[in-house]
Amino acid sequence: MSLAELLVASGVLLAVTAVAGTAAMRAQLTFRTQPEVADMQQRARVAAAAVGRDLLMAGAGPASTAFSGPLVRRFPPIAPYRRGQTDDARAGVFYRPGAMSVVYVPDTRAEADVVHAFDLGRELLVDLAPNCGVVVHERVCGFTAGMRVVLFDGRGAFDLATVVDVASDRVRVQHDGGLSSTYDGGAVMAEVMAPTYIVRPDAAGGALQLVRYDGFRTDRPMIDNVVDARFEYFGDPAPPRPLPPAAAADPPRPSTSYGPAPPSPDVDDPRDLWGAGENCLFADAEGPVPRLGQIAAGPSPILLDPARFQDGPWCPDAAHAVRFDADLLRIRRVRLRLRVQVAVAAMRGPAGRLFARGGTSTSPELFAPDQQIVLDVTPRNLAVAP
Repeated sequence: MSLAELLVASGVLLAVTAVAGTAAMRAQLTFRTQPEVADMQQRARVAAAAVGRDLLMAGAGPASTAFSGPLVRRFPPIAPYRRGQTDDARAGVFYRPGAMSVVYVPDTRAEADVVHAFDLGRELLVDLAPNCGVVVHERVCGFTAGMRVVLFDGRGAFDLATVVDVASDRVRVQHDGGLSSTYDGGAVMAEVMAPTYIVRPDAAGGALQLVRYDGFRTDRPMIDNVVDARFEYFGDPAPPRPLPPAAAADPPRPSTSYGPAPPSPDVDDPRDLWGAGENCLFADAEGPVPRLGQIAAGPSPILLDPARFQDGPWCPDAAHAVRFDADLLRIRRVRLRLRVQVAVAAMRGPAGRLFARGGTSTSPELFAPDQQIVLDVTPRNLAVAP
């Protein structure tokens, strides 16, 4: 073999070795990043599944009480702030871009009409109507100590509480004080699920966490290393409207397309600041007139400006500590925008399109870009009456 042939063979060998080495190095870097990418995708899926599951149930109401049917006929099942025993409304906060609360009655049939209620300060003694549906319960209407419940009436007032004791047809519940109503007759109590999803800073990691608050005392972080989480709300562009009464042969129907119905023209409810025949949704001008206006042409839900959730009219009225904006009753669809990042800063490049928060990596082969999802949910219990 000549010297020239030996040099050529050596050069070819070196070139092949270099290519193979580069490919092996890139494969090794990719192998290191793929588990982190899979972890980000899994975190996003966990959040989407939990939020989607609660949103699909949002607004489900009792089935065998005086106020049966979707909760949107009484109060808003979805709100853009934290609700429950820790309630943003009590502090005058009515919108957070990274928060969403949901209320619904689970399918357990622990529900009953309220006959009388006696306020003891931080507790309420509630006498329930014994006839609470076709399901046979060991205790009155299925309520047990420790159960979380919602009390609401026909004018838009509602409160969350915890059952302390059950004796005969009397249930003792504990609340946070400052009830929205007396609930002494003309009200309903039912088991409730009231989760809030909220974004908060993660002191350990420096990013954000998506947390699920159960509406009572428990905060549980769901996913960490969140760099962006926002909720957007799409609402009915039409105002609520009164519906004609059902014919004698027809099944019962709601009195309004959505929201609480106003009282009769000659009735002035002393529990609120509205006049006779009026409530937060309807004024009285020789008949009920909506206080909310038409905000767009056509029936399709439109993106609601957050300012609408903070300017009234207020339900049950502006004096209530846990009042809510009547525009919340418009909500028909919710969109979640969620973006998560890799926990390892060495797998994040400069801040920009791929990374909301920059890292220390300078090798594209070691990049694990942020993962983002957009989830749209139309809760089935928020449909308006025809």
